[in-house]
Amino acid sequence: MRRVAKFIFDFFEVYLGVAVLAILLLSIFVQVFMRYVLNEPSPELFELSIYCFVWVIYLGGALAVRYNQHVRFDILYQSFSPRVKSVLDIIFDLLTNFVLLVLFYPSAKYTLDMYPIKASALRVPWTFLLGVFPIFVALVLIHNFTNIVKNVLKLSGREVKEMEPPPWL
Repeated sequence: MRRVAKFIFDFFEVYLGVAVLAILLLSIFVQVFMRYVLNEPSPELFELSIYCFVWVIYLGGALAVRYNQHVRFDILYQSFSPRVKSVLDIIFDLLTNFVLLVLFYPSAKYTLDMYPIKASALRVPWTFLLGVFPIFVALVLIHNFTNIVKNVLKLSGREVKEMEPPPWL
């Protein structure tokens, strides 16, 4: 079961994220070439790069939550004991999950409702363009829930398996 979950997370957060980033970089490179060498700008590539950028941001954000690597102001946080840090992590993860649970249904419904509307240049249904947000919300909910469980286990004195290091470190 763990292998399947890891594969699903890796698929969305790593492999899909890298593929979308590659498409983003390639579309920007081709845009620059077409605009400044051929003097023929491409609205399709411009629109593609915008949507790829949004997908990269949300998939990267979910990956950062997975490895607890989000940028944060933690000068005060670092001065607390491990027990207080665990309690604060639980509180903030619960608050985040509450907000994301409130957002999930409306964002998923809105994403599905946008299917008839097509992007102006690409002519792709907006469902595919907006679909990253419900995916992001679902991934962050799962990651926060596992962090809550780990912190509760730490507070109860149980041994918690340390997570694997992030692939970029």
